[in-house]
Amino acid sequence: MTATAAAQGDPSDTLTRKAIATTVGAVGAVYIALLAGFDNPYWAGLSAMVIANSDRDELFTKGLLRIAGTFIGVFVGYVGAQLLEGFAIGQAAAAVVAAGIAIYGRQRSAFGYAWFYGGATFLLVIVASISDPGGLYDFAQNRCYEIVTGVTAATLASWALGPGAGGTTRIVAHPPSVTPADARRLAYAAALGTLAILIAWTSFSLPSLTQVIVSSLIVIDANPVSTRHRGLQRIIGCFIGGAAGLMVIGIDATSFIWWIAALSLGIYLAARIHLGGTANAYIGTQTAIAFLVTMVDSGPPTSILPPVERLVGIILGVALMSLVTWAVAGRPRAAAQA
Repeated sequence: MTATAAAQGDPSDTLTRKAIATTVGAVGAVYIALLAGFDNPYWAGLSAMVIANSDRDELFTKGLLRIAGTFIGVFVGYVGAQLLEGFAIGQAAAAVVAAGIAIYGRQRSAFGYAWFYGGATFLLVIVASISDPGGLYDFAQNRCYEIVTGVTAATLASWALGPGAGGTTRIVAHPPSVTPADARRLAYAAALGTLAILIAWTSFSLPSLTQVIVSSLIVIDANPVSTRHRGLQRIIGCFIGGAAGLMVIGIDATSFIWWIAALSLGIYLAARIHLGGTANAYIGTQTAIAFLVTMVDSGPPTSILPPVERLVGIILGVALMSLVTWAVAGRPRAAAQA
């Protein structure tokens, strides 16, 4: 082996280290959130998982932008929710506009991740104010704690355990890749899809609306083919991760040792796919998300019903948003061709 190859490390060993760092970050975030008594500990694990990246600079950037977007979205959303309290049409309009802004900013800003999570968090706070106005302050506060916990755990785990541990990091900007006109079409699709989801969930009293909204917005891509691909992979991942989680719960839902060991193994295996760089990497991402949502409640799940409801809601929401996006967005052009 040459000196260069030795320095770079074997590719399989590099992937293993990245997957271990991701697992430690996600499971560590969940455990800290449980000890702290946060409302939804799985959000901490999800935050750690979704910023996991083969490039440390990308992970650092996504984490920083996610925190910035979350705090801005929580603050503006909380103020907006107070102003719109009891005004159902205004609340729905604010949520729909926020979805459009989140997607437009994601496509047109060099730091689109902050725009996306700023708009998405604003939307979540508004939706929470509709379903549980009395618990809005606690929801907003816990949301900030959960995201910071997940991002911090993932970043520290990557720095300590990932390849090139101890190296420096920098913020990475991504120039817009689509035209303003195409970004507007995607924003219209996101707004219309969000409205459809709000109507469906409130009309039929379906569960887990906040989780469904964010999961649905994530699948929107500048390329309709990519949107279909991501939507399909997200649904496949939901089934895989959900089924694995339910199987673990079915074997023993009360043993903490069994639960933490199974949670770690499941995230590690999914992280290897997520970080593998293949065309199906997003299946690994969604498998880990569904596994976390299924496995984590306020500790090991005491009932199978809540995770099943969350999984079904995510699948239905993603399918509905994908259909609306395909119908509305059309085929975009590259920004360079504008």
